[in-house]
Amino acid sequence: MQMQGLSLDQAPPYKIPMFYYIIASIYLVIFSILTIFYALQINSRYYYEAIAITHILTLGFFTHVMFGSLFQMVPVIIGVAYKNVTLKAKAILILLNMGTLCFVTGFFLANKIFMFIAALCLILALIYFAISTFLTIIKTEDKNPTVKTFLSALILLVFGVAFGIISLINHGSGFTSKNFADAHISSIFFGWLIMLISGVSYKVIPMFYVTKEYPLFIKNHFYWLLSLIIIILSLLTIFDSSAIALLKIILAITTLIFSITTIYLLKNRKRPRRDTTINLWYFSMINLSFVSIIWIYSIYFEKDLNFLLAIMFGLGFAYSIINGMLYKIVPFLTWFHLSSKMIFDAEMTLVIPSKYIKIQYNIYIVSYFIFLLAILFKPLVYPASFLFLVSSLILSYNIINAFKYYIKLNKPILT
Repeated sequence: MQMQGLSLDQAPPYKIPMFYYIIASIYLVIFSILTIFYALQINSRYYYEAIAITHILTLGFFTHVMFGSLFQMVPVIIGVAYKNVTLKAKAILILLNMGTLCFVTGFFLANKIFMFIAALCLILALIYFAISTFLTIIKTEDKNPTVKTFLSALILLVFGVAFGIISLINHGSGFTSKNFADAHISSIFFGWLIMLISGVSYKVIPMFYVTKEYPLFIKNHFYWLLSLIIIILSLLTIFDSSAIALLKIILAITTLIFSITTIYLLKNRKRPRRDTTINLWYFSMINLSFVSIIWIYSIYFEKDLNFLLAIMFGLGFAYSIINGMLYKIVPFLTWFHLSSKMIFDAEMTLVIPSKYIKIQYNIYIVSYFIFLLAILFKPLVYPASFLFLVSSLILSYNIINAFKYYIKLNKPILT
């Protein structure tokens, strides 16, 4: 592991990212349970149940992990600490959970009041986080590609939230709701999620896996090119332009370049020892590559492959890479915070035993491929969802046990 350029003394309290991760893992379990009960009934992404369950994954799991990670990464990687980080993290966590729960309740009950409460809470949580993090990062004097990419991701998060809130408030009004929802999806998934992952990758891939640096062309140009494509695509989507298909193809090609580059770097790393987190990164980027290719195919030949693309992007790409990052970040965080308190009995390999990581990974992989087969034979969604639930429970167990490991070795004070 290469830790040059990290400002470890700027790290926030251990409990901040870990509380976000633990809550995220609980949402993942809830997502798995609801999938068992509702997946067979869903035939369109516009079903209320589909919207609710999707946002349990995106707001409940993805967003909690990403926010928790940024509270940790911004001070350590960028070198600038948040002001009043504990207070900010708690306020955002409360608002984010209130918003998520009201959002899900509103769609399951088709209740406009809960939807409006969700809109208010989510605006406060997401915009407050985006602005606070942006103003923290912008203070750094070193405007390197990771900094520029993070700033771009936060700007597109604000756009994505705005489109989503407009869609939520106008839900059921036809044109306005659908077009803003589509702009919301492209801004959040490609502008926020992929942009943020690319920025993290520029640091994490060379540091944890001892690879070469990403090519300067990608680091210096990917963030603004992707931002430009997303902004133009969002505007075209809102106004229902005929040029939407072309922009989507360009977006898919741009994403494909990033995923193939990441696969190349991992394959040619200096220490080719395999572990489960490497497998998760490979699996994620392979899925992103296939998503890009299949998306281009579906646009060009006008094929409806939305369910396939949703599974491959959500569960194959996004979930896999977040799962892999958790298994790198959590042991490192735990070891680092214990070591900084002069507790040298801590070992990264003991925080989350590798055998539990491998079990969770193997069950997840099997569930994923059964999910894909369920597109052809829908009843397979039951065993797929059940296995994904088992995998989610193990992931939650692993994260909670890491927290317990920290408490056990840090008996005097929990900070």
